[in-house]
Amino acid sequence: MLNIKYFRDMKNVKFSLPIVMLFLFGSVQAQQKLSSDSTQLLFDNNGALTQIRVEPEHVQNKVISINPRIDDVIWRRKVLRVVDLREQQNRSLYYPVEDLAPGAPKNLFAIIFSNLLEGKLTAYKSQTNFEQTYVPDFTAENLFNVEDFLDVTGLRYQDDNTWARVNYMAPGVIKYYLQVLYYFNKATSTFHSQIMAIAPLYDENYNHMAGEDIHTSVYFWVPFESLRPFLQEDFIKMNGRNTMANVDFDEFLNSNYYHSYIMKDYDITSKDVDATIKDPRFIRQEQNRIEAEILDFEQDLWAY
Repeated sequence: MLNIKYFRDMKNVKFSLPIVMLFLFGSVQAQQKLSSDSTQLLFDNNGALTQIRVEPEHVQNKVISINPRIDDVIWRRKVLRVVDLREQQNRSLYYPVEDLAPGAPKNLFAIIFSNLLEGKLTAYKSQTNFEQTYVPDFTAENLFNVEDFLDVTGLRYQDDNTWARVNYMAPGVIKYYLQVLYYFNKATSTFHSQIMAIAPLYDENYNHMAGEDIHTSVYFWVPFESLRPFLQEDFIKMNGRNTMANVDFDEFLNSNYYHSYIMKDYDITSKDVDATIKDPRFIRQEQNRIEAEILDFEQDLWAY
């Protein structure tokens, strides 16, 4: 029970200045402790929303790569997927497309292209095979020349600022190629999928006459494993109903939150699914067949 008389008598107590200062200092310490315990405060000094970010040195410790012994992999299947950013489920990878800057929210292309321009990331392009869906070997012979790219695209004459160039290119990137490997590890009895390479597809008819058909072009390929630390530095908006979810780009892609369709099955012939089939209905049937074979294998592993 509260002692009312105690509180009444407190009015007659005279606090000395050192006691008051000690009380105030303790309050400041408590506030500082509250701030340091929190990962990040919601508002900055100006009252604006704080951009959620992590430090690069912390990101390296978050990257977990699974690398099984090749003798333990008894089944594997590799496919090339297309992620169309015009689809609702993939819009989080496309937006924002304006005012992209180091401290601002980014889209997937901004992360890739800015680090490529700044020399932090290495890209590749085949010097002999110019087929759009061909994934080159990641060797010195296939290194992507950024300086030549700036000359060919005219970016060198647009602006010498990295983010001005990113802002110029980003809206036209409307698709991605993802080379994905599925495999079963008998040592751990686990089924895995791993993204091996990624390539942004730029619409060559972007900003041209309205109504023109989309004609995409692949400028370069990036090994996904080398891209992962940069993907974990920035967070993605999962949907428009709640923008508070802390999901980074690496988790979004590795958790298969995106929607995609298969363009190539790396079987014996390794041809695009539309190489010999022209009817869209039959192309879709072939894509569904490959999807079903991968899914059925995973499902049948646990069938009794």
